Amino acid sequence: MKITLVGSVGNINRFVIPRLVQAGHQVTVITSNAERTAQIQALGATPAVGNMANQAFLTQTFAGADVVYLMISGTDPDLFGSAKRLGDIFAGAVKAAKVPQVVNLSSIGAQDPDSGTLYAYHFIEDALSTLEADVAFVRPVGFYNNLFANLATLHQNHTLYANIPAAITRKMVAPSDIADVVYDVITNCPAGKTIRYVVSDTFTGTDMIDAFSQALGFDVHFVEISDAQYAENLRHAGIPESIVKPFVASTQHQRHPELMYADLANQPVINGHVKLADFATSFAQAFNAGDQAPKAHTVANK
Repeated sequence: MKITLVGSVGNINRFVIPRLVQAGHQVTVITSNAERTAQIQALGATPAVGNMANQAFLTQTFAGADVVYLMISGTDPDLFGSAKRLGDIFAGAVKAAKVPQVVNLSSIGAQDPDSGTLYAYHFIEDALSTLEADVAFVRPVGFYNNLFANLATLHQNHTLYANIPAAITRKMVAPSDIADVVYDVITNCPAGKTIRYVVSDTFTGTDMIDAFSQALGFDVHFVEISDAQYAENLRHAGIPESIVKPFVASTQHQRHPELMYADLANQPVINGHVKLADFATSFAQAFNAGDQAPKAHTVANK
């Protein structure tokens, strides 16, 4: 098949691209960074350098593709406005290029107006749902990688700060597990408009602290902070003021797992292989390497 992916060689594509190439598919990878072309070519794919917000470029690049894989990339201060515009651009390009099948990396909370930043994904889903093409929406839960943002305070005082109580249950997922699902639906896209969730593990904050303590070799302390303190931390980290409030709203929603995860009862759920203990080992490796930089997938995907 001829397959076009947006997302360059990011968290998901770096797993998906080699598998598609090895399976004999003709893969084109869209990147906005010309410096990524050599890396894409080394994986056996064809780079296409351009802006995914350019509908004419996407239409040209999508032409002849059997399947396209679409996702939000980056952070825009106008989070909801930019998501709506991107959804319209994606849908317009897919329609103009007459692509028969689409896979979209969405997010848990895409259908829920109370989910804060996560609700931005519904603009993409809504636009793609108007197409005659088959569209598979992949909705991961929270990314394990977002937890790397805690490395700095763990280096400073062995403490993890959060405005979500430790007793709250949360579901998280590894990029490799998402990639497995993305690969499956790209190579065998189901008919119609479909949704599937991806979960690697389910645990409480207390479980997470215990796993981190064991992996790191010292007692990790947990301090619950207020929403106001969390908002100030976001500002200090450079998060645009326009999305600080939606960011806080997303964490408020996570305090109610019965609401946050309610839709998982209505759609297929694929359980991944990377469990909390596995991620804790990777987290400890990053800690011991002296890494203090956040490695979040995107501010819109918690």
